[in-house]
Amino acid sequence: MRKYSLSLPKVTLFLIAMVMMLVASTGYAVTYKDITLDAESQKCVDCHEKERIAPKVHDQYAESAHAQNGIGCLDCHSAEASDFDAYTKKGHPVVASHPTPKDCATCHEQEVEEHTKSKHAYPFWLYAAADRAVFEPIVGTKQGCENCHNLSAMWPDGSVGECDICHSKHSFDVSLARNPNTCGECHLGPDHPQKEIYYESKHGNIFAAKGKDWDLSYNSSEVDRIPIEAPVCSTCHMDAVPGTSVKSTHNVSERLAWEAQAPWSYRTIWFEEELGTWEKKAERMKTVCKTCHAPTFIDEYILVYDLVNLQYNEIRRQFVYWTKKYESLGLIKVLKDKIVATGEEKQFSNTVLNASWYTAASELMYNSWHHEGRRFRMGSAMAAADYVQWHGIWELQHNLQAMIAWGAERGVEEAKKIYESDSPAKFFTYKLYDFPGSLFSIVTAEQFNVPALYKIIPDYWEKAKANVEQAYKKELITEDAWNLWMARYDNLDKYLGKEYPPHPIYDAYDKRRVKELNLNDPKTPLYKAVHIDLPSPSPADELIK
Repeated sequence: MRKYSLSLPKVTLFLIAMVMMLVASTGYAVTYKDITLDAESQKCVDCHEKERIAPKVHDQYAESAHAQNGIGCLDCHSAEASDFDAYTKKGHPVVASHPTPKDCATCHEQEVEEHTKSKHAYPFWLYAAADRAVFEPIVGTKQGCENCHNLSAMWPDGSVGECDICHSKHSFDVSLARNPNTCGECHLGPDHPQKEIYYESKHGNIFAAKGKDWDLSYNSSEVDRIPIEAPVCSTCHMDAVPGTSVKSTHNVSERLAWEAQAPWSYRTIWFEEELGTWEKKAERMKTVCKTCHAPTFIDEYILVYDLVNLQYNEIRRQFVYWTKKYESLGLIKVLKDKIVATGEEKQFSNTVLNASWYTAASELMYNSWHHEGRRFRMGSAMAAADYVQWHGIWELQHNLQAMIAWGAERGVEEAKKIYESDSPAKFFTYKLYDFPGSLFSIVTAEQFNVPALYKIIPDYWEKAKANVEQAYKKELITEDAWNLWMARYDNLDKYLGKEYPPHPIYDAYDKRRVKELNLNDPKTPLYKAVHIDLPSPSPADELIK
């Protein structure tokens, strides 16, 4: 552990505090010239200014809580000559060019320990196959995957992670770390679009409209209630919940009950001996939700999220099935080669994980987990309907049908039978979960327009009940969740809207639909739009004569 201790006189700290108060009242930015530096830090600043080496960092430092509390440059940048990042030159003291979490732990021991035990610190290359570097050039991954996954970097000094990925050096501003856009530097894009999902949700919409006026620098452990109108990322995953036993944490896994980014959704046992069971993690998250939402709403919402994860698994099961079948028939080949240095044969692909990359079926297999499958589940977790639907389940359905069609086109008999069928059942080669009624209200529209699946699948709700009950027996949902599901099932007609009279608005709009959309009546707007009969030929008409 690097050790370097600096202390400033109380009068100096008072002057620094006065400067910061002045800045707050006037709006002018603090620079290093506005604060009193200790002698060693002044040497650092003078040299950097003279040599013009990153001089702006001194102003960032001047605005930091570190500067306000008398933490100098060498408190973070001290080093021994034997340290892996030791830097010096003639007349220059030995300093650390890259402080690590071990350095931060000198003052922030609990935060570093919590981060080290979180999924943020999980070394993803233990989970992800090394063949990613076979499929794409390594120079791309160094500014791609690694740019975010350095959050789990393993340093020679034994520490893990990079604190300044969230706490931007050298200001280490809590407001910046708490801003959803900071999380969104990594949590965005086709494979984990939490930033886009958040901004689509009501939570994110409120932040986008009003967040510029929020002070995000608060300490959640010291307030009576969360002082912002809607949650930011840290509210749900890290902040304390005032008035409850849920404490603030840098372990973002403490409240996650599903591994919803993995190829299969499964209940988390991550550091279970310390963090408790997945049920306890789910209760922590529910405690956060109760800050703003009613318990009944929360229980129903979480149940549907559970069912989304379970439904994804059944779709995933089909991709695994078809991929293994195609491999057994020689249509997909596992990539193998010899390691140059040792001569040993190495398998560079895994059928279940990435399906060997190079065929259309391989891409469908991979993306249906890593892209669409994640979006389906994550959209459900964070209340983004478009990601559950069009970016999620719709794309998964399309991918599965394309996967079957790929085999049918290559003569796979089982795939041909499904592909050539004219029954809507062809779209559901997997088993189904469902939840009686609507999540947010009792919807009466179903008495007029019953979903097709209810019509074409015999004993639909009995089948759904059997599947949900099996999930309960296998301890994938709680007893409370199962009882909640059964309460709806026992009142099925009510939750399907069948106990209510015809809705007057439905009849009014039905009459308007007939008036507007009748293609047999030349007077309707739709008929006129379809039968406009333009006189001029298209430019391509001459090409196809």
